[in-house]
Amino acid sequence: MNEFLASLSETPMMVWVSLGIFVILLITAVIIKSQKVKATTPKLTSKTLAFGGMCVALSFILSYIKLFEMPQGGSITLVSMLPVILFAFVCGPTAGIIAGLAYGFLQFFQGAYAANWISILLDYPLAFAWLGFAGILPKAIKSLELRFSLGILIAILGRFCMHLLSGAIFFGEYAPEGMNPWIYSAIYNAGFLSVEFVITLIIGIIILRTPIYKYLKITFAN
Repeated sequence: MNEFLASLSETPMMVWVSLGIFVILLITAVIIKSQKVKATTPKLTSKTLAFGGMCVALSFILSYIKLFEMPQGGSITLVSMLPVILFAFVCGPTAGIIAGLAYGFLQFFQGAYAANWISILLDYPLAFAWLGFAGILPKAIKSLELRFSLGILIAILGRFCMHLLSGAIFFGEYAPEGMNPWIYSAIYNAGFLSVEFVITLIIGIIILRTPIYKYLKITFAN
C-alpha cells in the first residue's frame, strides 16, 4: 500500500491534469447524450450491447493483422479502430466510450508495452476510450461524410494525446540523444496514427456509402 501511495505522489502533474480533462470530457459527453434524448429514456438495449460486443471483438481481431509494428508499442493495422468508431457513430458517444474502454483493456492483455500503471492507463483504456468521441458531433452537421471525418479526427487526436503524454513522460529515454522527449513522442506516435487515420477514413467513408451503414443506423441507433 505504501509503495502504491508513493507511486501516486511521484506521478507527474501533467498526467493528473490530462486524466482530469479526460474525465470532464467523458462527463460532458454523457450529459450531451442524455439531454439530447431527454424526452425518451436513453437505454443500452440488448441489441445495442450485442452490436457493441461484436464491434469490439471485430476490432480486436483486426488488431492482429498488423501492416507494420513499432518497436516500443503501436502499430499500423487493417482498420482495427473502425468497428468501434462506427459503433460510436451509430449509437452515440456514451456507448462508444464504453466500447472503447473495453477495447483498450483487450489491447492491454494482447501485449502491453508499459512503464507503470499510469502508462498502462494512458496507452490502453484512456487512449482507446477516445474512439467513442467519434460519435459526439451533432447531426446539425448535415454532411454525413464531413461529420464522420471530423469524428474520426477527434477520436484519433484524442488517442494521440494520450500516447504523447505516455511516450514523453515514461518512454523519453528512447529518444535519440539531444532530442526533446516531447518531440520524439510526437513524431513516434504521429508516424503510425497518421497512417491509421488515412486508412480508417477511406474505408469508413466507403462503408458510409453502402447499404451496410443504412442498415446499422436503422437497426441500432437510439
